[in-house]
Amino acid sequence: MYEEIADLKRSKTKLTILKKLLSEPKTPMEIAKDLKLYQSSVSRSLKQLEEQKFVECLTPNQYNYRHYQITSKGRKIIDKLK
Repeated sequence: MYEEIADLKRSKTKLTILKKLLSEPKTPMEIAKDLKLYQSSVSRSLKQLEEQKFVECLTPNQYNYRHYQITSKGRKIIDKLK
């Protein structure tokens, strides 16, 4: 778990994306607009967060408009970082 915490502290983008998902599921495009980032950067970060089980895709069969939400593991890691 400490390696995952260190990884999130190194990557402000991933940490900020996780925090954006605390309120409701969002698409990469919505997150990119909110954070003023490139959608490709957000999508790449979401893929890494999904591999770490911090987020899950609610619409995996969609090519466009995939919605992501934070998992309980993601919420726990955010709580540890506070």
